[in-house]
Amino acid sequence: MRVSSRTRNLVVRALAASFDVHTMNQVVRLLVRDYDLHERTGFPESMPIPGRDAAKQIVTDLLEWNRLVELVQILAHISRAGLAGRPYRIAELQTLILAIEELGYQFEWSSCTFFEDSQRTRTRNWGVLEDGSTCLLTLLRIDVVGNSTLVREYPDDVIQRTYGDLRKMFREIIEERNGRVWNWEGDGATAAFYGGDTQLAATLCGFELIHQLFFYNALSCRLDSDLQVRCAIHQGPIEYHQHFERIKGPTMTTLVDIESRYCAPQAVCLSEMVYTGLNNALARWLAPVESHESMPLYQYTLRLGA
Repeated sequence: MRVSSRTRNLVVRALAASFDVHTMNQVVRLLVRDYDLHERTGFPESMPIPGRDAAKQIVTDLLEWNRLVELVQILAHISRAGLAGRPYRIAELQTLILAIEELGYQFEWSSCTFFEDSQRTRTRNWGVLEDGSTCLLTLLRIDVVGNSTLVREYPDDVIQRTYGDLRKMFREIIEERNGRVWNWEGDGATAAFYGGDTQLAATLCGFELIHQLFFYNALSCRLDSDLQVRCAIHQGPIEYHQHFERIKGPTMTTLVDIESRYCAPQAVCLSEMVYTGLNNALARWLAPVESHESMPLYQYTLRLGA
């Protein structure tokens, strides 16, 4: 990341004015578990490190490791919630946030999270997730119902154009709510949502997809029968990787299981982790799904005239 000397100095001043050296080291360890300022600066353990020298070393290291934006997120969170039960006022925080936004980010105060400015650029990691890092994400997976039958019964050009319509529809719906389409599998896709209120964003995307498909089938579909999908939504920790095939683990396994085993055609099926994050006005549109495992699920289907 290319950062101006002004922004570097802002972060240095914020750290030096807000914390003593011991607390600075604690703050950085929220990002880098074994960080040691004496080791990084070369000062002997018996010698105190001047605060500004400590802050400069931290900024130099986190810039090199491309984690400066995460540091500013942590400073914003500490300004609201404190650290180890103690409140802190972070010097020049608002100015610092504006400086990071000038790099092409937008700051969301509700979650103390930076996102890349989607009007300027859009990447699969929102410009902030590091390869190999673990974070809480909401995932949405769709799969075309009866894909094998459709491929056998229709010419390839009809299938390709129909699925092209679905891909365009899906991507526009997902990106409108700051989600990212991570993978296409021919007849299905996986999208991810990061930051605040991701359960709501993913659920609304699922609802909108079902609604748009209803009108697509009525007005534009090239098939003799409706194009239908199953849509599953689940939230959990994910170890992020730039290459989708490397993203594995219990959260992804559960998502696939929900979609393939419990989700009805032209329906949105939510795990309890997602359902509990919804407000009552939205949750009332979902009904419990009978499952043979201890995994509460909730489903939405389009109800005309309801």
